[in-house]
Amino acid sequence: TQKYSVQIIARLNSPPAWSQSAANRVPGYAPPADFTDYVNYAVTVATRYKGVIHHYQIWNEPNISPEWGHAAPDPEAYTDLLCRTYKALKAVDPSITVITGTLAPTNAIDGQNLNDYVFLQRMYDAGAGHCFDILGVQGYGLLSGPTDHRTRAMDINYSHGLWLRDLMIANGDAAKAIWIGEMAWNPVPDTPGIADKMRFGQVGDEQAARYAIEGYERARTEWPWVGVICYWYFKRADESIKDQSWYYFRLVDPDFTPRPVYDAFKAYALSRRAAQ
Repeated sequence: TQKYSVQIIARLNSPPAWSQSAANRVPGYAPPADFTDYVNYAVTVATRYKGVIHHYQIWNEPNISPEWGHAAPDPEAYTDLLCRTYKALKAVDPSITVITGTLAPTNAIDGQNLNDYVFLQRMYDAGAGHCFDILGVQGYGLLSGPTDHRTRAMDINYSHGLWLRDLMIANGDAAKAIWIGEMAWNPVPDTPGIADKMRFGQVGDEQAARYAIEGYERARTEWPWVGVICYWYFKRADESIKDQSWYYFRLVDPDFTPRPVYDAFKAYALSRRAAQ
């Protein structure tokens, strides 16, 4: 990290099976039965990498059931986990930056997934405002492009995060930044057999590349409260999940062959460096 000036965002989730009770053990991203186990884990990581890793994200998408052990999302429980971990990490190193688990954009209020606006407000009501430095959100465009300025509450587009920003302001958190944990448009092909092909929308390779750069530019020029934007994702180890629609978000193929979006980012980064 020091040689190349790389900053790591350490996302802490996916506790081992032993951290859950045998009666309630489920595969996937279930929180531990005792949150103290998670806090101890976070402290161990932060202590080991003190001075090397400065940014820690506490969970991922806690407002949807698949990322909360297939249980109903629980903003109050998540806030408890967040606040305990925040306090413990700051005790290890006060300069650590704590990021909330990125909130999944969803309109659902169905017991399996919880609308991110509702989830965030309930976090604030439970005291989360004192327990994070940066709000993590997702920045998918799905069925429209990055310059879609519509802000209807039930639309999930690239402007969706503006509502979360308004909630931050309403709760006295205007000084905090938003970081986008995942951003992309999906160039999923028309190949037969791809599961849930249109789940994330569909664009061509060149369009995905253009949209990604336009998305970064929009945030840079219009949203001064947005800091980091992470493109999702770099690569898979192999092609074993080519039958899943989300496989196609990649920047490079498993053999490291660059996709058009990779080349677009390379050119964009060089142009921004030259402009500085």
